[in-house]
Amino acid sequence: MPVLPRYGNQGDFKLRKLHYTLLFLFIAVALTSFFSSISFAALTEQFAITTRAISLANTVTADPPGVLSVHYNPAGLSALPEGKTFNQSFTLPWLVKTTKFEADEDFQGFMNTWGPQEGQRPDPVAGEEDTNSSGVMYLPILDRTINFIVGPSLGLSSREPESKWTFAYANYAPYGGGINHKTDSPVNYGGRTLYQQHMVYAATAASYQLTPTLSLGATVGLGQTSMGVRLELRQPNELMSLTGVLGEATKDLEIPILSELTLPPPWFGGGLGAYDQIGTFQLDIRDDFSPNYNLGLLWKPTEWFSYGVVYQSATKVQFTGGYSFRYSDQWQRMIAWNGSSPLTLITAAMLQMPHQAVPYQTGTLTSEFEFPQRVQTGIMIRPIKRLRCLFDLHWGEWSSYKEDKFVFDQPIQLFQMAKLIGYTGGDNTMIVERNLKDTIDYSLGLEYQLTRKFELRFGYGKRKTSVQDNLRDLLLFIPDFDFYGAGVGITLENHHQIDIAFGALINPSIKIPNNSSNNLNSTDFVWTGVNPYSGIDVEQETAVYMVSVGMTMPFADFIEMQKHMMHKQHEAIGHLIHLLKKPFSSSEANDLQVPEEAPH
Repeated sequence: MPVLPRYGNQGDFKLRKLHYTLLFLFIAVALTSFFSSISFAALTEQFAITTRAISLANTVTADPPGVLSVHYNPAGLSALPEGKTFNQSFTLPWLVKTTKFEADEDFQGFMNTWGPQEGQRPDPVAGEEDTNSSGVMYLPILDRTINFIVGPSLGLSSREPESKWTFAYANYAPYGGGINHKTDSPVNYGGRTLYQQHMVYAATAASYQLTPTLSLGATVGLGQTSMGVRLELRQPNELMSLTGVLGEATKDLEIPILSELTLPPPWFGGGLGAYDQIGTFQLDIRDDFSPNYNLGLLWKPTEWFSYGVVYQSATKVQFTGGYSFRYSDQWQRMIAWNGSSPLTLITAAMLQMPHQAVPYQTGTLTSEFEFPQRVQTGIMIRPIKRLRCLFDLHWGEWSSYKEDKFVFDQPIQLFQMAKLIGYTGGDNTMIVERNLKDTIDYSLGLEYQLTRKFELRFGYGKRKTSVQDNLRDLLLFIPDFDFYGAGVGITLENHHQIDIAFGALINPSIKIPNNSSNNLNSTDFVWTGVNPYSGIDVEQETAVYMVSVGMTMPFADFIEMQKHMMHKQHEAIGHLIHLLKKPFSSSEANDLQVPEEAPH
């Protein structure tokens, strides 16, 4: 252990220690007040990795959480005991999102036909609201989704006696989230189902105790990233609505011979109204090899102060997977109309529009994505022996996320037609503008040693959205959050530790007024984004609740526990086989017989 500086008598040392403690607390509060006005964060970013971190709202950079230091700060592995240490935690998150839709009474409607004004046809989602029916996540081995979310993590560390090196292995999920809605939900046009997750299935790490007060660490991780989306398609728009108006107006228009050669009625096959459904879109994509690395430093010059910093590299993802567009009957009639006469066929060829209706298009798509590079730094101070005070700052380069870009293996009819209303992404490419902001978060944590075997933990983090106000939608609508954490740590005999944590990310109701988001409810004349709720005021409340249990013990004890469990299972199977082989007595056989006639 480092030698503490001498300040005369013991009372003088305690006074100076208190002075430095108050100074660090003042700096932490000042930084908190400053960054709270400029911080931006993303919901899916490391909110359910390991139990102790959840209880402290992820304020663990200067006091890393055991084996899962692999993620938070690999230099913290040097604080683990000699020998082999095993850790496992299990987290159950529940995402609750309620979305409300109200018509903008000042909106004049589309083509004076569809909208909230008197005599117009109202939007069927106006006045509706819904809460997601469940969460959803992807299971890598089974290659399927389930309608709930779990967050398991596992880690193992090893250090030889008197060695300065500590090695570790872990798997965990630093990013993840998913929601699912009912088939008739008004939210379905913004995303009936969505999941996105990144699981690090093999993270190997090492730390080195450079000096008695300074350790360094590094982690190399291999991960799988998966994403799935299902949504209903519609495009309330003036130009799209025009096809519906002309279709209705020409329903009975019939000029013998001339109509069949030029513009057969009804025009555009009847067209599409503002609120008519185009079809359903679904994709399921993944990348099974998404590497990353972490670099960490932990400096602990005294027992009452430590400083930590970690750099987490960007994770570049090359998605590949399948997709399907399933088109509505009305959409198919409109496409078929493009090839219904010599004039429409020539026009479709000139404008490169589809003219053969198909009920669906399926195939393979590719996409690129990048989880941003991040830096976390923090301090830990102990004003008294039993109390740890922690403060962290987290920075993420989310501005590297410019757009969603999906490249399909064929021209997509929807995009071919969308060119007529201003879409410039191309026939086989879907582009959604994102332009996220960088994030700077802060968090605070307190850990109090109530007794020798019992610790209390509390945490608070401020997380503000990285999404631009004018680019919000229901797929990537990540609101501001206050992260509250609480938990306990229970120390048992033989270096066994049980951790229990509860977490909640809460945001107030957020309103997105009509015509304020280019990815949600813009009413611009031409296509400037995906706007399924044009003319609608959208309000949303989101919360995430978590319960987590973790266990830490020497690895040898874990193996003995597994042997004991297997022995008990073998005993149970042996008893079952013995009962099955045992012959029935006559009385037992009679008990099993079904009476010929039911009693009255």
